Amino acid sequence: MNTLKRFIYLMHSTWLLQKIRRSKHAATRQIAQQRLTQLLGSKRGIGMKIGQAMAGMDDQSHFTELTQSVQAWPLKDILPVLEHAWQQPVNNILESIEESVAAASLGQVHKGTRNTDSGTPEHLAIKVQYPDIRQAIESELSLAALLPKAGPVKRWDFDLNSYQQTLQNTLNDELDYSHEMKQQQRFQQHIHVPGLKVAEVCPELSSAQVLTQQWMHGQRLSEACNWPDQARLKAGKTLMQTLWKSLFEIGLVHGDPHPGNLLFQYDEDQPQVCLLDFGCMLNIPFTRRMSLLNLILGLRGKTTLNSFDAFVGLGFDAQKLEPIKAELDDLARILFRPFLQPEPFDTAQWQLSKQVNDLLGDQRWQFRSASPADLFLVLRTFQGLVHQLESLKVQLSWPDMLDASVGGQYIETALLWKFPKAAHEPAPTYKGSAKSLHVHITRAGKSPMKIELTAASALDLHNLIPEHLLPQIMAANIDIFTIEQDLHESGLEPQTLLDITLEDKHYHL
Repeated sequence: MNTLKRFIYLMHSTWLLQKIRRSKHAATRQIAQQRLTQLLGSKRGIGMKIGQAMAGMDDQSHFTELTQSVQAWPLKDILPVLEHAWQQPVNNILESIEESVAAASLGQVHKGTRNTDSGTPEHLAIKVQYPDIRQAIESELSLAALLPKAGPVKRWDFDLNSYQQTLQNTLNDELDYSHEMKQQQRFQQHIHVPGLKVAEVCPELSSAQVLTQQWMHGQRLSEACNWPDQARLKAGKTLMQTLWKSLFEIGLVHGDPHPGNLLFQYDEDQPQVCLLDFGCMLNIPFTRRMSLLNLILGLRGKTTLNSFDAFVGLGFDAQKLEPIKAELDDLARILFRPFLQPEPFDTAQWQLSKQVNDLLGDQRWQFRSASPADLFLVLRTFQGLVHQLESLKVQLSWPDMLDASVGGQYIETALLWKFPKAAHEPAPTYKGSAKSLHVHITRAGKSPMKIELTAASALDLHNLIPEHLLPQIMAANIDIFTIEQDLHESGLEPQTLLDITLEDKHYHL
C-alpha cells in the first residue's frame, strides 16, 4: 500500500509539472505551482529534492519554502536517533538542543550547545537523518524507473538508465553522512580562498545517520544583495574562485548551490561566504577537468581549438555528436562566452538558451542526448554561480578570475593535453550510402520542424515515433517494424521512410 501511494504521488507530481510547463495563463500556473509545492513538501525524499531543484537559485521562487520552512519532525522523535548513534543519553553530551526550525529532503538540523574543556560554550549544528528515509528513497527510485519515456527524452534517445543511476549514486552518497563528513574535510583541507568558510566537523559525534559540526550563522543571499558595492564584489570573487579552484584543481565540486546552502557574514574588509551541506558533491575525473580547461584555453586562443575531441573528453557520445560536428566550435563559443571576454561580463546579457536555439534549433536535443548523464549536475553549479553574481549585482572578468584561481601547473597540463584515443575512434559503420536521417514535421500556420540524426537512427525507427502515433501509422497500413527489418537486411540507402499526415501534422522521414 505504501508503494502504491508513492507511485500515485510520483504520477501526480509529474502531472502537475506538465501543467505548469504547458499552462498559458499565469493564474492557472500559479495554482499548479502552489499545489505542487504542497505535494512535494508533504513527503520527504526524491519529490522534495525535485521541489528544491525547481526552487533553484531564486530566494523568491514559488518553491522556496521547500528550502526554508518545511515542517520539521519534533525533537522528541529525533532524540532516539541521536542516542542510538551516540550510544548514550543526549544530555550526557549536550547542555541543550533546540527544536529544528526547518527540514530538508533527507534530514533536519538542530542547534545544540556543549561546554568545551575551557568552559566556553560551543554551538553545534547537528544534522539528523530521518529514520525511514532510506527505505522511502529506494522505493521511489524503483518506481521512477517505471515512468514512461516521452517527448524529447524518447525522440532523441536519452539514456534514462544512466540518469537514474546517476540519481541513485548521488542519493546514496547523500544518505551516508560519514561519506559527507569526509568530503567536507577534504574540501576544507584543499580549497583555500579568501573569504571562504567551511565548518569544522566533529568526527566523534558523527556517524552514517548523524553529522555534527560547528554552527554557522549569517545572512541569506537575498540579504547580502543589499550590502555596499565593495562587499558584494568581494563576496562574488569568493564564490567564483571557490568554483574554479574546486573544479579544476581537486575535482570536488559542491553540487547543490541553492540559497539554503549559503550564508554570508558582513565584514567591510573581507566578507565571509559560509558554504553548507556537502552531501551532494561532484567528483570530476582528471581527464574531464583537463578536457574542459583545454577547451576554454582553446577558445581563448592559447592552444589549438578542438571542440569535438574536448566534448568527447568530457564524456559526450562521439557518434551522437557527429551530425552537429560542424557547429561545435560555434556552440562552444556560446556556452563559454564569459571566458572569452576580458572585461567584466554581464551575465544578464548572455541569452544562452536563445543563442543555442538559434544555432542548433531542434538539434539542441541531439547535443543534450549526447552528453553524459551526470553533466546536468555540473551545469547546476555554473547556473548557481551565474544566479549568485546576478543577485549580488556583481560583474567579474571570468578569464582573469580563472587565471588567478587555478594553479599554473594545471594550466600548463591543459595546454599540452592529449585527448584519449577513444575521442578519435570513428563512429560505427553500416551498410548503405545514406549519411543522415532527416525528419520534417509541418503543421498549418507553423514553421516546419527539421531534425537531422545519424542514418543509423533509422534502425530504431519505432522508438523515434511518439507512442500515441504508432497505432495510427499501423492503421494506415504502414508497418514500421517491417521498414526497420528491411533496413537491417538491405542497408541504409537514400529513400523515403515515411510520408503521412496524422491529426494536424505532416510527417516526412
